[in-house]
Amino acid sequence: MSGKPYKDWEEVKKDIVKWRNINIGCLVIALLMVIAGAVAEIFKVNLDMAPISYFILAIFFAVISIAPHLQVAMLKSWYGVESERKK
Repeated sequence: MSGKPYKDWEEVKKDIVKWRNINIGCLVIALLMVIAGAVAEIFKVNLDMAPISYFILAIFFAVISIAPHLQVAMLKSWYGVESERKK
């Protein structure tokens, strides 16, 4: 065993895809919260929360999306994704 937690390149690719999808999900939720907050503020629509609450939730999900993004970057760095892709 080489000491790495992954046995082959396919496992690394699956993990990268998983974390990338989590990152995109968090960013989509943040974008939807921004849109909901803007609609509530501009059109004075009552969405059961204050418009600022939607913006705070958007910031929260945007900050949370940093962790999966860092995981993808670390996986690419640790396992040499770029060097494997060029071969």
